[in-house]
Amino acid sequence: MDTSPPDHRGAMDRPTRRLFLMGTAAMLASGALISRPLPAIAQTADSMAIAELVTGKTIDPALAKRAVDAITVTQPDYPQALSRLASFATEQGITDVETLKTADGFDGELKNTAKTLISALYLGYAGTPVAHTSDDGVQFVTYTQALTYRLTEPYTPIPSYSRQGTGYWAHLPEAG
Repeated sequence: MDTSPPDHRGAMDRPTRRLFLMGTAAMLASGALISRPLPAIAQTADSMAIAELVTGKTIDPALAKRAVDAITVTQPDYPQALSRLASFATEQGITDVETLKTADGFDGELKNTAKTLISALYLGYAGTPVAHTSDDGVQFVTYTQALTYRLTEPYTPIPSYSRQGTGYWAHLPEAG
């Protein structure tokens, strides 16, 4: 009879929302998030988990980190606001975007924090563009990974030119 412990190596390959929320709660309890910034590896995992929570999509960890870093340039207190959002989700046991949207207390700063991250991930930049200037403080996040392109991915390629050839849109595609 085999008495060795079960092999759970695959379960920890990718951080889950539950692991993120439990880890965030433990770190908040110890005061680690309030007293000093997280190490870069933890920030990447936490950024990805909270980005996946607020969008309901699978997010590349590097993209999530770039988005949070860009937002932080435009809003220096954003990491603390993101920590408060993570604490709220942990305390409420929230693991999906639908539950988050309807949770009591998810308003004001918490909702704005989520919207700011969602905006950066969908638009590919953080900040507010100012017309007719190249120096508006907007921070680039991504072009080809912007979530807004996922909506039209089957129909319109990224970037905005066609790989189908000139006039491909003039004829209806064959029903499939």
